[in-house]
Amino acid sequence: MRFPTVGKEAKGAARLLLAALPAVGAVFTALAITGDLVGRMARNHPFAAFGAFGDAALAVFLGGVAAFALPTGSRAERRVLLAGLAALGASLTFGVYAGIRTWSDRTEPSITVTPHGATVAVAVRGTGLRAKDHIVVEVEQLLRRDEIGGPPSWIPGQPLYGASLGPDGSGDVSQTVDLVLPPGDFDDLGARAWVGDEPKACYGRGNTTGCVRVHIPRPAERPQLAVDWETFVRAPRLGIRLRARNLPITPARSMTLRVYGIAPAQPPRTLAEWSLAPDGGGAFDRRLSVVVGHAFTDVCVVASVAQREPTCPAPAGAATVWSELAVPPAQ
Repeated sequence: MRFPTVGKEAKGAARLLLAALPAVGAVFTALAITGDLVGRMARNHPFAAFGAFGDAALAVFLGGVAAFALPTGSRAERRVLLAGLAALGASLTFGVYAGIRTWSDRTEPSITVTPHGATVAVAVRGTGLRAKDHIVVEVEQLLRRDEIGGPPSWIPGQPLYGASLGPDGSGDVSQTVDLVLPPGDFDDLGARAWVGDEPKACYGRGNTTGCVRVHIPRPAERPQLAVDWETFVRAPRLGIRLRARNLPITPARSMTLRVYGIAPAQPPRTLAEWSLAPDGGGAFDRRLSVVVGHAFTDVCVVASVAQREPTCPAPAGAATVWSELAVPPAQ
């Protein structure tokens, strides 16, 4: 390559240097580095980006000096032009390097968890993936572990969801999954997404990209007990409805239901007793009937998740409810 020295060739070189910034922009356009990708280039490769634009600005400055401030054909003009051409070459080199690196960057996956009552929406996003890359996703129950004198930490519990997601033709992954939460009283949910080797757990002090912990309060409900009399029959019959939700299935927790008959100067007598298990969704919704007769003045009904042999009336407790009713008189 023959560098211009004097006269018309020198002025042409000066005009070339004045067009340095558009030249760098043309290089980025050829590499499809436009729009928000320029911002990514500045964030991910700041030194190369600074070199590209800084050297281009220097080339423009030197071109202006050679064109308007120095005598035509002078030795100073030649030196400034050579320095400007070197700055332009360095700018284009830095621009190509930063553009190719930005174009081949692989961003870390992101994951979000949005609770919706008994379900959660898990959204996974990833860009810049190669054809052989996969985003691995894990969603699991978290069990809180409090250490004396230390910060709380969480350990994995029941796994809820796992997937390996491949990219589309553009190297992107965008997937949203709705998960139904199992019954129970756990209230912390963890979700992780990564590419490559499995990272360390991130639910304590450590941290990894694509990790989220969500607090989902789902305490087990107290039993809901409703009783009334069926008086259209000859002998008084007690109708019982028992309901509850979010009872854990593993380990299984049963509901004890007892009906006591109460007569003056006599100890309570057990008229009926059940040990009931929740359905597959961790819920109770039972209707039962007990014939009482007129041998008792009152009946007491108690339901408890915590006690196998509850008394009635029962002491106050979060897992025990009771109701006492007078037996209707004979018709």
